[in-house]
Order: sequence, then structure tokens, then C-alpha cells
Amino acid sequence: MSWRLPSTLLSFGGLLLLGPQPEYRLASPAGACTVVGNEIVDLQPTGAVATAGGKIELKPVVSPFGVSVTTDGRYQYDATAAVKNLPAPSTMGPYTTWVLWVATPSLDKVRNLGAISNEKPVSARVDFTKMMYMVSAEPNATVDKFHALVLVGRSASARVQNLAGCDIYDEQSRMGG
Repeated sequence: MSWRLPSTLLSFGGLLLLGPQPEYRLASPAGACTVVGNEIVDLQPTGAVATAGGKIELKPVVSPFGVSVTTDGRYQYDATAAVKNLPAPSTMGPYTTWVLWVATPSLDKVRNLGAISNEKPVSARVDFTKMMYMVSAEPNATVDKFHALVLVGRSASARVQNLAGCDIYDEQSRMGG
């Protein structure tokens, strides 16, 4: 809240009041929430094509309320992927195109984000809480499952692992620790 001098005189019970009056300003909705930075996910070769690589930039989608979420509450990101040093897909077998995928770490949900090549970055909206990205050689760009994976990357949230169910913790709890 800031103060300003009144532009008019106010009358209260026959008295004229003159003094600072509050001026209310609403912050712009986009300024109400500070968005942390963009995330860069490295795409690492699986071994099939050792010289290939890439990066995916994840930008939080901004809304009037700060960040954008899906109807069930998952954050939305604009992902832009670029790859380098990919050979012809036919070097991997009977394939004609490279495809970019996003999936949950358990691979229970997998989405085809489209064809990608060394000269053509791909942009798409993604919304999984934990995301894995993959590039694979495919017979066409519209397939619904991946075949020959050559690049893999994981978002920061996918690299975090809950170790509570790990055997080492079970053993320590049995021993009183």
C-alpha cells in the first residue's frame, strides 16, 4: 500500500479533513508469483549412437494466476528439444525418422511428441510430474510405442528418488536404528 495526497477535501461531521489517504493498487497477476527459472534436461546417448546428444528446455507455462496447471493440478511446461549428431535413422534398422517421446519414469504413460532431426527442434506442452524424455528411431512419426532408443533424459523431479522403501532403511529399522 502506498500513500498519496487527497485530490479532494473530505467532510466528516462538519470538519474538513485533509491528510494522506491510502491508495490501493493491485499487483499485476503475472507479477504476483515469481516463476523459478527454466530447466534444462540433457539427452544422453544410450550407447547405440555414442556421438549423439541433445537438450530439452522446460519453461513453466505462465497464467494470470502465476503458473498454469492441468485440471487435476499438474504443472504445465513448454518443452523445446534440440538434438545433434544423430545419424540417418536407417542405421538403426528399418526406420525412417527420429521421434521424441515424453513418459513417466514407470513408463505407464508415454506420449509421442513428434519427429525430430538435427536441423529441426520440436516444441510441445508437457505436464507429467516426473518426466523422462527419449529419442528413438521409428518407421514413421505417428507410431504409438517406441522401438530403437538412442537418447534418454530425465527431468530434475524424475531424478529424485524416495529411498524410504529401500532395503538399507528396512534393515536399520529392524536393528533399532
